[in-house]
Amino acid sequence: DVIPGYKKITDAVHRHRVPIFAQINHNGGQASSMFSRLPVWAPSAIADPLFREVPKAVTHAEIEEIVAGYVLVAQHCAEGGFDGVELQCSHSSIVRGFLSPATNRRTDEYGGSLANRARILVDIVAAVRHAIGNGLALGVRLCGDEFIDGGTTIDEAVEVAKIVEATGNVDYINTSIGVATASLFMIEASMHIPPGYATFISSAIRKAVDLPVVGVGRFKDPLQAERALAEGHCDLVGIVRGQIADADFAAKARAGATDDIRLCLSCNQECVGRMGLNRWLGCIENPRTGRENEWRVNDHLAITAKPKKVMIAGAGPAGLQAAIAAARKGHQVTVYEKETVAGGQVRIAASVPNRAEFGDMIRNQLTECARLGVTIIYGSGVWPGLIEEQKPDHVIVATGAEPSRPWWVADPEHDESALRVCDVRAILDGSAPMGGPQSGDSVVIVDEIGFHHATSTAEVLADRGCVVEIVTPGMVVGQDLGITLDMENWWIRAGAKGIVQTTDLVPMGFANGELTLLHHPTGINQTRHPEWVVLAVPPNPVEWLYNDLKNAGVSVERVGDCVAPRRAHAAVVEGERAGSSV
Repeated sequence: DVIPGYKKITDAVHRHRVPIFAQINHNGGQASSMFSRLPVWAPSAIADPLFREVPKAVTHAEIEEIVAGYVLVAQHCAEGGFDGVELQCSHSSIVRGFLSPATNRRTDEYGGSLANRARILVDIVAAVRHAIGNGLALGVRLCGDEFIDGGTTIDEAVEVAKIVEATGNVDYINTSIGVATASLFMIEASMHIPPGYATFISSAIRKAVDLPVVGVGRFKDPLQAERALAEGHCDLVGIVRGQIADADFAAKARAGATDDIRLCLSCNQECVGRMGLNRWLGCIENPRTGRENEWRVNDHLAITAKPKKVMIAGAGPAGLQAAIAAARKGHQVTVYEKETVAGGQVRIAASVPNRAEFGDMIRNQLTECARLGVTIIYGSGVWPGLIEEQKPDHVIVATGAEPSRPWWVADPEHDESALRVCDVRAILDGSAPMGGPQSGDSVVIVDEIGFHHATSTAEVLADRGCVVEIVTPGMVVGQDLGITLDMENWWIRAGAKGIVQTTDLVPMGFANGELTLLHHPTGINQTRHPEWVVLAVPPNPVEWLYNDLKNAGVSVERVGDCVAPRRAHAAVVEGERAGSSV
């Protein structure tokens, strides 16, 4: 029985005097029969491009079953205490499949004309309204443009909105864009897509109907939302990832405390990326998201009765989060950073123009550090002598990782060509020898990490005028970009900039200006003679400070990449744990 579970959720929300709606959906042909061993349903027997499975074209009896299913779930939602129900008829819905001329090839009363294709939607709306009565709000979410050949366009979406309004049973219209299994990168867009990119849909629909219309499209800042409202693009703004990053987003916006909002990066690493892997939700910036049982909501409010003097080595994401967590408990926290600015590798990653929003992560952490009274000393590293001088009660080491030199690169003392081998970090922070590759230089980037490291650097060098090729042992360059919905946009930009991508190549040696690559499917060696080789390879942890302090008997622990080089979220989680446990 799902109703008690629903009640638990709605009661928790209602305690804060906030209404809560339930969105209900049938995925239709955007699904797999792998688990049920039953055919998936769709309006027509047209395979979805992602699942590649031919669905069963539903009969009239099965359409009635679908309508009845929506009704049953809506009734459960009403009994479970929800204040409204939203019918998801957009990017991942069987209803969208009926509405779209690309996926609805029926010749009966549910296919052909737009009125016929919208018939199932009208049937569901009428049946659900009858079931839940007039005491609950009822909304419909529509796809404004599918971005597929022969699919729904904005003009047809506007007409569907008019049909929805004409039923007299709907209280508002929500909007969406794209198809989840064909253009998902446009639905949950990453930072490469501008904020507010989908408001053209809500704007067009709002001009055509009198119902309130919700606008969506990567709104991460209250000012962006206010502008969309002020310019008449929508009546309400939908913000999901922004509230995953900061659960107090709305409260802070209402109070005018916009500088305190932990702005979403739209990196998609822990929210969209984890959902795509069928894992619980997380957030790269908010270590408590998805770990609410580990860190109870009010645990972080408990102030220690015995404040300690805490020293933190390193102002990257791990060190700053450790500082935040420790200061939140009332400890006296000082962070030492050897560079003149905070951020570590995040700062370097954010130096790429189309990744600049990644820098909001450090901005958010520094804002919180300032609010909590954390002292940050720049231009000063930590060494055992400083520990003896300052006498902290506890030290947290967050010294990060440093570039590694693969075995297959020749010794630069004996081979001058090896002087033109450098890490991606050196390109991005400007520390590459001889100024790094210049316009006209040929560059091979070796991608052994499979993320933004190689692709971002390739774009920087291509923009500089270099001739760039990325080689990787994997089957695709930047393979993890697919998880974060960056792959499609990367391919578009790479093509426009002339960046060559070559797969299945394992570096075997670089000497005398010749790069030897093993094509492992065939076992045949290939060679390149680039003027520069740039490395996107796993780094090495900087652990000497931790080891020295540990051996000296200092109260110390380490967090982030100096434990094991990983992505920023692992650093933030470890920083939170370390700071909270002091």
